[in-house]
Amino acid sequence: MTGYKQGLAFRYLQGTKYHRDRPISDDLGSIPAPERFKNYPDAERLQLPEPDLSRPADLWQCLARRRSERDTTPEPLSLGELAKLMWAAQGVTARAGIHLLRTAPSAGALYPFETYLYVDKVEEVPQGIYHFDVADFALERLQSGNFNQGFTAASLGQPAVQKAAVVIIWTAMMLRCMVKYRDRAMRYIAMDLGHVCQNVQLAASAMGLGSCPIGAFFDDDFNELLGVDGEEETVVYLITVGKLR
Repeated sequence: MTGYKQGLAFRYLQGTKYHRDRPISDDLGSIPAPERFKNYPDAERLQLPEPDLSRPADLWQCLARRRSERDTTPEPLSLGELAKLMWAAQGVTARAGIHLLRTAPSAGALYPFETYLYVDKVEEVPQGIYHFDVADFALERLQSGNFNQGFTAASLGQPAVQKAAVVIIWTAMMLRCMVKYRDRAMRYIAMDLGHVCQNVQLAASAMGLGSCPIGAFFDDDFNELLGVDGEEETVVYLITVGKLR
């Protein structure tokens, strides 16, 4: 077998294919169904304002302007701008039974990820690490303080992280997807977060902000910063947002 075909990425893609001539089977056994939402009931909460969606934005212009912008300014975002970004990422737009349907699609409406933020420069929001409560459209403060150095170092020293007003971080909730899609779950988690991240970039473009998706980082450094186990919940993607020069 050619060397690259022995690699993990190639073997995963081949190993999770569906075939017409064979049943879907694996040896994973029973997978426990986790909670559909994660909450931090003891955390201090900051209710985000209802986003002002009255100002129209031209979709085609937003698509044309969308770029990965790394050189942002020290100027803070407003609380309203942060609310719009979070609504674009995971705003609830409808309910279907137990499911909260959102601005981005998700395989099986499972939304197998959680959203965290490192807020460095946002008006009315103290510096710190937060978890986003989707159902209540609120931030749960996990840690207070300046973590800029830690997040930048965990991101391989990328200047975009050091300069950002806010860093949005997504963790994969593996069992939430595996309970239905088994070994194929990581395909869908990656797809879901691609949809979500593009929403954030288009919202940033609509507001004249700069954003930059990031996939290169020290995984367990980020997991430690957020206080997640790195196995059933692990960081997989992030995006920086800030004011453009």
